[in-house]
Amino acid sequence: MKFPMLAEVLMYFMYSSICVIAITGNAIVCFIVIAYRRMQSVTNYFIVNLALSDILMASLCIPFTFVSNLILQHWPFGAFMCVLVSYSQAVSVFISAYTLIALSLDRYIAILYPLRPKMTRFQAKLIIACVWIVALITPLPTAIVSKLVQPAVWVESGITDRYTCTEDFANQTYRQVYSLALMILQYFFPFVVLLYTYTRIAIAVWGKTTPGEAEDARDKRLAASKRKMIKMMITCVTAFTLCWLPFNTFIVVGDNHPEIFSYSYIIYIWFACHWLAMSHACCNPIIYCWMNTRFREGFKYIFRFLPFIKKPCKPDFMISSSAQSSQGATLRCYIGSRIKNGNLGKAQAHLQEVTSVEEIPLETK
Repeated sequence: MKFPMLAEVLMYFMYSSICVIAITGNAIVCFIVIAYRRMQSVTNYFIVNLALSDILMASLCIPFTFVSNLILQHWPFGAFMCVLVSYSQAVSVFISAYTLIALSLDRYIAILYPLRPKMTRFQAKLIIACVWIVALITPLPTAIVSKLVQPAVWVESGITDRYTCTEDFANQTYRQVYSLALMILQYFFPFVVLLYTYTRIAIAVWGKTTPGEAEDARDKRLAASKRKMIKMMITCVTAFTLCWLPFNTFIVVGDNHPEIFSYSYIIYIWFACHWLAMSHACCNPIIYCWMNTRFREGFKYIFRFLPFIKKPCKPDFMISSSAQSSQGATLRCYIGSRIKNGNLGKAQAHLQEVTSVEEIPLETK
């Protein structure tokens, strides 16, 4: 099918943008956490795992699917890459879904049962390893049934040197059952768990004081910090839910009603659903930069060479010294820059925000 020029240009731009943003943004997230020890918390370990799954999606699944479906409209990359790309997409989605579950359960236990031992970094690494094992095993049927196939219409037209990469099931019933099972395991089960845990967390954090929590000024700041982090994680969960629902629905409906593929404009619906699902790979870094002070400062400092970014202060977590002196250096920089610009009020607000130690209630050393 030949797309109109405007549609092609728009799709080129949309897919290229999410690839660049996803790989760059998630790589920076990984760098900020891995390179600086003060960012190496349980929560941030899970965030790095989310970033790795998004990098996998952006580096393998998005470009190969885009090139084969839009530019060439056939699969030229061979049988091995057909299996690898199809399998990697399923693995990436499982990693994202079950890492979000692990994060929610960690926050659930920490906030609703504050007297229980907190998760350690070692335990977080074990959970991440288990997430990868489950994510690698569960979609193995995808790797088994992904094959190069020549559509009958191509053979009838004399085209014998082109193939499509598709899941070649023995019969349509197997395809329907497997697609439904994947949607339940990748989407509905995580959604139910996340809905339950974050609903309970929201009631505990916004509804009443956590048992054993004091009411002094410091604890109020820490409670506010908890709410900020929970808001950020709920936003990540919402992004995952909204991005993947249309594409999952399209796959299940298409497997049960293959006649929809005869509609003339179905390819545009497929691309819209597919792009929205793939765009999830670049959502999380944007959310972190928007809603987390430390990640935002880290991004600004890394991109300080850009002309439209004001010269930022070096974030406190990047300064390899004692917590007190590094925080002091950062505050002096901020206060100096704010006073210079006549924004002393903003400097005082930033002082209060930094001294609340945003990550403390969410980290385990």
